[in-house]
Amino acid sequence: MNAPKQSKGKIESQEDSKILTENKTFEVFQQSIDKYFKNVSVNTASYLQSVSDLQLEIIESRKKNAISAILLQKYLTRKTNSDVKLPDESLQIVSDFTEQTNKVWNFQNQLMIKSLEALSKNIQAFNENSDAFAGMNKELIKSWASIIKERKNNKE
Repeated sequence: MNAPKQSKGKIESQEDSKILTENKTFEVFQQSIDKYFKNVSVNTASYLQSVSDLQLEIIESRKKNAISAILLQKYLTRKTNSDVKLPDESLQIVSDFTEQTNKVWNFQNQLMIKSLEALSKNIQAFNENSDAFAGMNKELIKSWASIIKERKNNKE
């Protein structure tokens, strides 16, 4: 007997393929599941691209807004002949704050990436274990089926 192999959610052994095609019910379910997950995969990719594009658009909008505010302040001080000078220590605080904010942002980004990688590995382990449990359940069903057949044959 061929050992079942999982590949992209489809059962590949000859015995399992025969079981699925013997009964139209299973064939309809298999086709429906394949169609559903193909659609989900396509839509997920376009959804993620849209979210990414939106995030970049928001970042660009915030940047333009901040630059506009600075330019407006420059224009105001020039037109009013105001002298806007901050002590060097204050300017250093602004620069330090920006550096610290970038460090926190980078740390948060690395943490999120590592968390997503760990989640992905957990899902892969779950999938591998699902295949193993499916194989064990198949063997259990074979045992039960042989017992049921034997009892059925003894009653006849």
